[in-house]
Order: sequence, then structure tokens, then C-alpha cells
Amino acid sequence: MQYHKKPIDKKIFLLLAFCSLLVNMANAQVSSVQFGKNRVQFKKFKWQYYQSRNFNAYFNQDGQELAKYVAQVAEEELPAMEKFVEFSLQRRGNIILYNTFNDLQQSNIGIGTDWQTSGGVTKLVNNKMIVYYNSNHADLRKQIREGIAKVLTENLLLGDDLGDVASNAALLDLPQCLDDGDVA
Repeated sequence: MQYHKKPIDKKIFLLLAFCSLLVNMANAQVSSVQFGKNRVQFKKFKWQYYQSRNFNAYFNQDGQELAKYVAQVAEEELPAMEKFVEFSLQRRGNIILYNTFNDLQQSNIGIGTDWQTSGGVTKLVNNKMIVYYNSNHADLRKQIREGIAKVLTENLLLGDDLGDVASNAALLDLPQCLDDGDVA
């Protein structure tokens, strides 16, 4: 009787081990994959840039005149904002301009951050600000002002190169509400 029990026990053990291995593999696959990591792009963007004294305005198809306007507004707003925060821009700022909000939603820039909301929150990464045109020049000017304020504030608090940001971010842990309040 014992002779017949051992192979059955061995088969059950192997079956249970195999099932638990499958469960662990399935769990690992689910936790490592995030839905919506890439956005669908309906058209191909051909990027160019317009350079002013303190800013590079990146634009795509049919956006050259708008990029000139954005660079001009940014240059007009910068001196007053630098005077207000008593800090000047150390490097040229980059403005990424989308012709429409729909173009902005197709972008893979900044995946995983909360800058793409219907309210038009400007998100910055290393002297970059992302703005879009919604047929309202006053709103575009507001986005540019918010972006410049955020760049100046982050450079003042954290520094403007990657090494400064990494070292200062570890030491200076500001709450998000304070960080957002500085721009307002």
C-alpha cells in the first residue's frame, strides 16, 4: 500500500508546485504592467524651435507664428517676475508649445505626472514648460506666466542642474500645496 501512495503524493506535490508557480508568475506580470503607458498619436509631429534671448519655443506644424508670440510674451513677462522673486533665470528656458489641447493629449512627454488636466496645469521638468493654445491669448499668457514662475521658484529652491535638484530635493521636502501656492 505504501508503494502506491508515494507516486500519488509526488504527483500531487508536483501539481501543487506547478500551480503555485503559475499563480506567482501571473501576479508578477499584472503588477509590473501599467495600462495607458503610451498615448495614441494620430499624427506625426515635426518639431522645430524659435529662439529668443532667454527662451527656446518648440513648436510643430503651422505653429511658427504662435511660437514667436509665445517667445515674445515670455521675454516681456520675465524681467518683472525675476525682479519679484529676486532671482534670475540661469539657463535658457524651454517652452514646448502645442497648437491645440488635443495635440497636447497625444504627447508622451511627462507620462505619469498630473500636468495633463482639462484645467491646463503647466508641468515643468528641468527648465521646461508645456503650454497649449486654445484660441485664447489671455489663457496662453497665463500659462506662460505660471510656467515662468514655476521655473524660477524651482530653480531658486532646488537649483537648475540635475545634481543640485537631486541633492536639494532630498534635503528640502516641501508639501505640494506650498509648491503650488508659490506660483499662484
